[in-house]
Parts: sequence; C-alpha cells; structure tokens
Amino acid sequence: MFPLKDTEMGASTFFASALPHDVCGSNGLPLTPNSIKILGRFQILKTITHPRLCQYVDITRGKHERLVVAAEHCEKSLEDLLRERKPVRLPSPHLRSYAR
Repeated sequence: MFPLKDTEMGASTFFASALPHDVCGSNGLPLTPNSIKILGRFQILKTITHPRLCQYVDITRGKHERLVVAAEHCEKSLEDLLRERKPVRLPSPHLRSYAR
C-alpha cells in the first residue's frame, strides 16, 4: 500500500440485494447471500495499487446484507487540479504506461 499523502480515510455503506429465504440452488443447497459474494470479489480490489488511484482498505459485512467499505479519499480530483492549473507530477518511468 502506498503511503497516505494528501488523502484521508473514508467509509461508504451499501446494501446488497437480499435473496428470498426459501430459494435453493439446483443442487438443493441454500444459495450464497449476495453480500458474501461481494465480500469475496472485493479481495481482488484491495490488491490494486497505483500512485494515482485511491486504494480500497477493507470491507466489513454487517446485518441485513449491509457492507461497509473503507477506502482512501482525496478531497480534490485530478480534474480539480487541472482546472486550477497546478502541475501534476508524473509517476516514475516504469509506471508511465499506466498513466495514459
């Protein structure tokens, strides 16, 4: 994980759609709740790191299909910086291919 420079931590909450209680799969077993599926897929997003992207830190599952996502948060976007005509530092040469 890159160090937090001009970023802060933020949290967002989401509700995954609930499945009906009496629904089973074709094999007769209960279906996996949507929040569990999202929780598993989110683990890939936590591994993405880049100097120009805010990073996802963690996800927590609560009651009633509620998910809380913790992530870095930047107050200003790249668009804001360009509008203010502030210089934007390019990443190191080996990362420039990602900046396009």
